[in-house]
Amino acid sequence: MFKDLFKNVEAAFILIPLILSTIGIIFVYSTGINPDGTNSNLYIKQLIWFGIGLLIAIVLMAIDYYRLVEVSHYLYIIGIILLVITIIFGKSIRGSKSWLGIGGLGIQPSEIMKIFYILFFAKYLSNAEVNEKVAKVFLYSLGILILPLLLILVQPDLGTSIVFIVIFIFMVYIGMPDSKYIKYLLIIGGLTSLLLLIIGFYKFYLERGGKPVEILDIILSFNFFFLISLSLFLYSFITMFIDFFTPTKIIKKILPFTLIIGTAFFFSSAAVKILKPYQWKRILVMINPEFDSKGAGYNIIQSTIAIGSGGVFGKGLFRGSQNTLGFLPEKNTDFIFSIICEELGFFGSTIILLLFGFYFYNIFRAIRNTKDKEGMLVATGILAMFFTHFLVNIGMTLGITPATGLPLPFISYGGSSLISFMCAAAIMSNIYSNRFVH
Repeated sequence: MFKDLFKNVEAAFILIPLILSTIGIIFVYSTGINPDGTNSNLYIKQLIWFGIGLLIAIVLMAIDYYRLVEVSHYLYIIGIILLVITIIFGKSIRGSKSWLGIGGLGIQPSEIMKIFYILFFAKYLSNAEVNEKVAKVFLYSLGILILPLLLILVQPDLGTSIVFIVIFIFMVYIGMPDSKYIKYLLIIGGLTSLLLLIIGFYKFYLERGGKPVEILDIILSFNFFFLISLSLFLYSFITMFIDFFTPTKIIKKILPFTLIIGTAFFFSSAAVKILKPYQWKRILVMINPEFDSKGAGYNIIQSTIAIGSGGVFGKGLFRGSQNTLGFLPEKNTDFIFSIICEELGFFGSTIILLLFGFYFYNIFRAIRNTKDKEGMLVATGILAMFFTHFLVNIGMTLGITPATGLPLPFISYGGSSLISFMCAAAIMSNIYSNRFVH
């Protein structure tokens, strides 16, 4: 029975998560070393969570993933309920109400919800009329995304929200033959990011002592952005009304652009109103960490120092000065890769990156070889989840992405994230082993 779990399974799907998790436990131990030589002993908790995750993963490998997809609507509802409970009764940690306390332990429902969302969305797209009713399917898909997304944004947890959006984009791109809506979303996202960066640059200019520019104060304000979006939406509505009675080719060609630009300005106006000062500072320090070298930029500066000081072969395991002397905050979670670079150097960190790269390659190969649509979509969602965490976390340590608190898969300290990653890895292994069954 136990041997059957590993039947037709690629070794990489089992070994790489185990190797990365082991490396994670070692470096959680390393980051727990205090200047006086004592240890925080957080690695013991990580070891316990690894054991729990391993047991759950074995159970998931024993259950055909198709059964998980079949009951995914119940899992999705359970996940939504947990997110609502978290908002009402959750513990606030570092300004985010993302945790539910159970005894002396805590779980982060948004981590579990990622897997529930992937399974349920795969089920929906597999059964939806993606060829006949493209617009309707896309709108329903947005509805499935928006409910958990809003509940996570309310916490607020911007990093996890980004993961959900990327999962959505990957799965819709694979699951729907008409990809024009995804292209529209990507353009909206790119234009919104550009507008926010422009605002960020202007704020950076003012914070550095620059004189206010009256025209920029007007153009880069909430009122102006909202007015632009409202005007474009009204124009789009009027042209759609005209086109309904008198179909015109030029209107159909222009309409997507007015809606895209209007939506981008709307999201930008909302960001101007909603984003808190510390979140704007994260954008500013991404432009230049020296802007707030003792505040929001401190972590990035210390991270790059740790990475650069590692050299080719590193300072040696448990010997990193940025680590043991406590210069780098969040060193066991957000910036654990910086400590790996400091202690193992370019050589050791490259091995970590190659392990991730080989794991992603195997998932991509599984997506291409999986015969059933459900398995293909679930694997796509899992790849999107892993890759987003990997890309944002590594970028965070280098200062090229905002500090959003996304952990490095299998390696960063954290029970909820480690268990969810191990569950995702088990489901991925399950899909590959059953590729000839469905």
